[in-house]
Amino acid sequence: MTRTALLVVDMLTDFFIAKPGLPVPVRMAPLVANTQKVCRKARENGIPVVFANDNFQKTEVPIDRHFKLSSPHAIIGTEEALIVKDLEYDEDRDFIVTKKMYDGFYNTRMDSILRELDVKTCVVTGTWTNACVQHTVMGAWCRGYDVIVLKDCCSCPDEKEHEHALAYMKQFYGTEAMDSATWIAQLDAK
Repeated sequence: MTRTALLVVDMLTDFFIAKPGLPVPVRMAPLVANTQKVCRKARENGIPVVFANDNFQKTEVPIDRHFKLSSPHAIIGTEEALIVKDLEYDEDRDFIVTKKMYDGFYNTRMDSILRELDVKTCVVTGTWTNACVQHTVMGAWCRGYDVIVLKDCCSCPDEKEHEHALAYMKQFYGTEAMDSATWIAQLDAK
């Protein structure tokens, strides 16, 4: 039996607090509200929800290449490293995959978890459409998953970059982009 999984990329409190080198995504309120709806709908339909989260130790801040490009973020043990509360992370049902790079598959257990769940299609949401979402989509595509991106459940600090990333993922990874209402309607029709 093939299945679908909902991947929620970097929907962490830290990404909704503006910092030097780490601006907040545009349309934050609808991003969170729409992602909350799809997380709830996925759970109602028995679709696994997998959170792919940046996750760094405090001691990594001075040495990690990531922090030479942006402000430190997602530091283990801080409130800012937690999943946005509105997404109602369920520790008894949901999965968390910690990552150090943009791609939620690179050097993580993402692929192993999805294969154990017999997943064929990844539905992807999250912050930074043009970075972590796009690279996670690439990671999924390279491993043979079909990918759907929920375009109103993704965002980045620049609307043009968001649109460019969606077009790039469609062109190079065959990604289907749709809005959350369409995806929810498809689930309701089954």
